[in-house]
Amino acid sequence: MGTLARRTAMTGAIGAAAAALSFPVAAFAAADVTVNPAAVAPGGVFTVAAYCSASATSAQLSGTSWGGPSEINLDGYAEGGPGAFASSLTVPTTTLPGTYTLDVTCGDGETGSGSLVVSPAGAPAGGGGSTSGGPNRVMLAVGGSLVLVSGAGAGLLLRRRYRGNHCA
Repeated sequence: MGTLARRTAMTGAIGAAAAALSFPVAAFAAADVTVNPAAVAPGGVFTVAAYCSASATSAQLSGTSWGGPSEINLDGYAEGGPGAFASSLTVPTTTLPGTYTLDVTCGDGETGSGSLVVSPAGAPAGGGGSTSGGPNRVMLAVGGSLVLVSGAGAGLLLRRRYRGNHCA
């Protein structure tokens, strides 16, 4: 087989693979489910959004995994486009910390899932800035001098190596 024939066959195979990946099979279609924020403390509020196919007219969330109602109807979400649904929900205060799967079933039969992380109620609040008082000038001076000394030592070793008598 010649070079041109091999290149043509390889180009055809790459093109076929790219076409197969760009047109997914309908059997793999699933609803996209997002949770915002992804982590919340018990008693906190989160929003779950489901993006179903355009033909879906409803979506339901099963809340039993995290202590919510067994069936929660999601509201239409016009900003998300056709087939988009969302609702704001509250995590019960009795829900234990952990990761929970949120399963959504669309009206057209598509399903999808997202993750909700329930964090401990006593988690420390994150700060908006650093607690550092700025650079430590003593540590900077010590670190800088160590770099200079090691650089000078490396230079002496390299110079010494090339100054010796070279026997052939």
